[in-house]
Amino acid sequence: MVAITYAGYSGQRRLGLIACIWLLLCPTLGQAQYWRHASAIRPAQPDYVSRATVLEGRRVVLNCSVELPPEVSPQQVEYRWERPEGNPIGYNKIYVIPQARLSDAGLYVCLMTAHLGYAGGQFSDRYRLNLNVQEDISIGGSAYLEEPRITLTPGDPPPLDIELGKDLYSRCSVPDEQNYDFRWIRRAPGGEDEQLSSNARLIVSQVKREDLMYPILCQVTRRSDGQVFYKELKLRTTNGRPSLPLNLQLTIRSLPLENLAEGRVMRRCLFENVPDVNQMFDFRWLDQSNRVVTDGDTLYLVIQDLTDLGHYTCEATHRQTGTIFHARYHVTRAEPSQAFHYTVSIRPLSPEVIMGQPYNMVCEVTPPPSERVQYTWYHNDQRISRGARLELPNLAYPDIGSYVCMAEWTPSTMGAADGARLGPMSANATMELILSLTRESQVGLSAPPGSVLVTLPGETRELHCEYDVTGPREVVWYFENEPLERHPTLNATGRVYRVDKMRVSIITLRGVESRHGGTYECSVDGQSKQTHVIVRVNEGLEINPENYTVDADAPVEFHCRAHGIEGNVNRQIEWYFRRFDEHEIRPLRLSDPDGFVRQDDPFASHTSFINKRHVNKQDEGEYICRLPSRGWEEVGRLFVRSPAQMRVVLTPSTITVRVRAPIEMECFAMDDTNRPSAYPPTIRIRDPRIRPTIETVSNNRVRMRIPEGLTADMNGVQVECIHEDSGASVIGVINVEDACPQGHRHCRSGECLPAGRFCDGVRDCADNSDEDPMFCNACDPIAKKCEFYRNQQPLKQTYMIHWACDGEDDCGNGFDESRCPDPSISSCIGTMYTCPTGNRQIPASFVCDKDNDCPYGEDEQNCAAPIIEPSTIYRFPVRTGGQVVLQCRVRGYPLPRVVWRFNWGCVSDESRFRVVSSVQDCNQPIQTVVSTLTISDVRPGDDGIYNCEALSGSYRAMSNDYFVTLEG
Repeated sequence: MVAITYAGYSGQRRLGLIACIWLLLCPTLGQAQYWRHASAIRPAQPDYVSRATVLEGRRVVLNCSVELPPEVSPQQVEYRWERPEGNPIGYNKIYVIPQARLSDAGLYVCLMTAHLGYAGGQFSDRYRLNLNVQEDISIGGSAYLEEPRITLTPGDPPPLDIELGKDLYSRCSVPDEQNYDFRWIRRAPGGEDEQLSSNARLIVSQVKREDLMYPILCQVTRRSDGQVFYKELKLRTTNGRPSLPLNLQLTIRSLPLENLAEGRVMRRCLFENVPDVNQMFDFRWLDQSNRVVTDGDTLYLVIQDLTDLGHYTCEATHRQTGTIFHARYHVTRAEPSQAFHYTVSIRPLSPEVIMGQPYNMVCEVTPPPSERVQYTWYHNDQRISRGARLELPNLAYPDIGSYVCMAEWTPSTMGAADGARLGPMSANATMELILSLTRESQVGLSAPPGSVLVTLPGETRELHCEYDVTGPREVVWYFENEPLERHPTLNATGRVYRVDKMRVSIITLRGVESRHGGTYECSVDGQSKQTHVIVRVNEGLEINPENYTVDADAPVEFHCRAHGIEGNVNRQIEWYFRRFDEHEIRPLRLSDPDGFVRQDDPFASHTSFINKRHVNKQDEGEYICRLPSRGWEEVGRLFVRSPAQMRVVLTPSTITVRVRAPIEMECFAMDDTNRPSAYPPTIRIRDPRIRPTIETVSNNRVRMRIPEGLTADMNGVQVECIHEDSGASVIGVINVEDACPQGHRHCRSGECLPAGRFCDGVRDCADNSDEDPMFCNACDPIAKKCEFYRNQQPLKQTYMIHWACDGEDDCGNGFDESRCPDPSISSCIGTMYTCPTGNRQIPASFVCDKDNDCPYGEDEQNCAAPIIEPSTIYRFPVRTGGQVVLQCRVRGYPLPRVVWRFNWGCVSDESRFRVVSSVQDCNQPIQTVVSTLTISDVRPGDDGIYNCEALSGSYRAMSNDYFVTLEG
């Protein structure tokens, strides 16, 4: 089937819709059906054409997907997209049209091929899709929107020179800025984006080397259609440049899909000897006119005419230092077919394969490179010689087998630019040296080194020793240099016969056995003749497949073959079964209607077959075939994968946010073995008024964003995430609450009341929730409960957390003065404030509370509301069992008290949650508090929204939301 995925928006509203259209190109088939002929597997309906319609300007993803037959693994399949048919446009499973235009309409063809092992079999399939592109007539209009021109100031023209330790600043702009959203990101090699700024301005304070490790990009999103555009800020450091390894060498390697014979060039350049540095470089390919062919480390080139010939240069630029490396791939021949296609071949020098005679062959590269070529020879995977020529001085049976010649050379750098480094090239050729079976039933002996007879066990062969002179002659036969008649084992079974006639002596091997292999020699009047009998013996059983892994309900077949024995052997083969978790071996039940069935074929007399149409987990185990008469045994193993049970995770599953605060939730799907789903789940919100933005984070993960937040009337809205294939789903909730003033709490209805009215025995909330024990005893981050202390009951219900240890007894029993904050804060501010005039001491919490407590009001002077430094990182993904660290920096006067919130409630008091606060610039008029929340051994339920709140006198400040999400 072919999948088409596209994203679309209607009018000025951002729908963020991602739709998948799965088109089954053979709709009449319940599943893919194949027929076999001439070692090929082909689709049953290759001419079916699927159709799909998309809107202009949308992103279209064509996914060539097919249900493969058991003989083919996905790793074997090669893909090719064509448009029109016969014109290649891509060589991946997926072909992407970034913005569909009317001219993109037409027929798209996906071809799939795979070679099936050494037998020459081939799988092939072809699917056709007719794509129709329609004009967008939605409210937003149908005109195609061009890509905006992004300008970076400073930063254009690149590169922007910066100094380590200094601040980095740049601004991103486009024409008609009011129609776009901006943000700055840092992109890691794996594709993960780290947000540096949520607007058009980028500020990175005191730049460090690690800040420049990955590309920094401005991301521009067009509001009308949701299209996203990027531009990288090219940077170059002017001091503290890191030193690069001295042995860096940029090399060029061919990719597996390269087919030089068809004129398709696919090359990749990289630093092979120091692979870790590749992520620090930007790559691009230039043609002979110094024009950019591709951005990235991979060159894809289809040679069509002479203008495509010449130098192709890979340029690698180090992001921090600007150092540039070059490597060249050079096409110099007049004819394209010769310009890039080197052929390595093995040419025999000996006319015949004769046992006991020398056999020579030579390895050649065509066309011959101008550089020196190094040749290495391998026989049966063992290195045996170097040099272009291989000589076997005395061919013997062990010399039969596979020979591989590997040719390696390094192209010359003549004519290359300074600094160019060209990598080595290599190719190989294989030749199989095999003696064929002797067709004739008889063979004549000849003078040494003699003739050769190749036979199989069980056959009847005659060895003829002929002589010219008639009459009685003394003919002596030898086997392996011993007189034949006295050889201890040759005729142990009585199958060797001798017949002497007037001009010939014959040795007959009736029913050849493995012991009959060797050198036979006849001597007549001192003249010797020889023949070498080679018996191809592979005695034993062979079971196929040896290891079989299938999904439950799939068909399975084992077959067991006997080698090196005559007769109808399959009748003697017996089948047994043993489960993996058992020791007992028992005969395989072949009589159950729904079980395994034995289906031996009389025309395959050496092979026994068993099969079952639908296997299940109970069939998993060892399948043993035995030949009792020989004591042979072979084992095949069957592994059955149970249907994967998918689970869907919504993170966070429940969040509490302020009115109009940005919202993010992520959803991913995994099976019961923690393997990620092949496709992402679908996330939607159960309120038609809300139009979220949906982003695909990875193959199995999606993110829902509501940048503008929700209003209070949307409190309690549900979010559903569902895995379409399995039906697994999960429901989450978004609670929306507005902030109450200091010292106040929410009723369930949303009303704000003083915290002291909760759990005081008087019903004050309209819904009476202030006296509900489960609700009124819930923790509040700011209003803390006064408790029994020093054998005294408190006089008040609550106290404010920033009143603790301020020198005034707010609870009436000293409880609030016993729970002091971190020592570093206490030592900086103390518990009392001394008025400059009159030396009057007042509690520290009286400072900047909008009441004059000093004679001249000095306690209300120099007040500075707390300011929380914005964080460049707001999204914190973490795996279960991992650790996440959140930090908040606050400046203000008087010294702010920092409180951490989780989903607008309290952070857990478990030991896994640890808050540490410290003071910087303690002797300065305005100090900075650094508060760090560390969550260890993260568990489900810890994910959600975290905030830090700063309290300073009568002032307060709230940070942006920190989104902690669970990774799969």
